[in-house]
Amino acid sequence: MNNKTILIVILTVVISFGAAFMYFNTFASPHKPVEITYYNYSPGGEFITNLRGNNKFVKVSVELQVADKNTLKVLEERNPQIRDLIIQILRGKTEQDIEGPEGQQRLKTDIKNEINKILGEGKIVNVYFDEFIVQ
Repeated sequence: MNNKTILIVILTVVISFGAAFMYFNTFASPHKPVEITYYNYSPGGEFITNLRGNNKFVKVSVELQVADKNTLKVLEERNPQIRDLIIQILRGKTEQDIEGPEGQQRLKTDIKNEINKILGEGKIVNVYFDEFIVQ
């Protein structure tokens, strides 16, 4: 083989490997992270209500996390309904229902699920308590 043929074979191999490297690093990356922006919504102030079954009261500040701005707008429009729903959920709980981290997590799940029944499944992503006091 002459020098020209060897040079052409080497250049072809180098260009092929370079093209494959570029393809797999730019176009065929299977796990590109998708960034989701979350928004928090406060249904306004704190909730103070009695618990079911005894003379105990609960004082809670709630933040609702949503994934899109349209849901924020709907929450603002339906704020009285959302506040009423949260109060009804709290009033239906006993002190034992909301005791400890597990009880608070169940309460968060109940609030999220009930609001999602009104707004549509998956609209509320998470529920946070800014304040949680039982007396």
